[in-house]
Amino acid sequence: MKKHSGVMLTWTAVLHTVVGIIVYWQQITNIANDGFINAIDPQLHAGRAAAFWFLMFGILLFMLASLMNWFIQIKGTEVPQFVGVHLLALSLIGVLFLPVSGFWLVIPQAIIIMRK
Repeated sequence: MKKHSGVMLTWTAVLHTVVGIIVYWQQITNIANDGFINAIDPQLHAGRAAAFWFLMFGILLFMLASLMNWFIQIKGTEVPQFVGVHLLALSLIGVLFLPVSGFWLVIPQAIIIMRK
């Protein structure tokens, strides 16, 4: 399982991004209609800000998954355990603040990465 951790996180990133596009479609459309640049004022557009950060987090997940895949496939090494520790901490914090969320999906992945 550990050798597939990068692929699992890639699929998590895909799922996260697709859900974000579906859930925040109207906000994304409004941002586009306003020309993208300076189209999000968090004081006025909380939904737009949420959409932005939701999608940015998906991009960060893709970036981390790509790095993990590089470790596994190109370098031929395991993903360092500290990556799992950080993912677990991030997920547990996320679950505390947003219990109805996808943070639960990352907890088993983090545990797999932390195993020796």
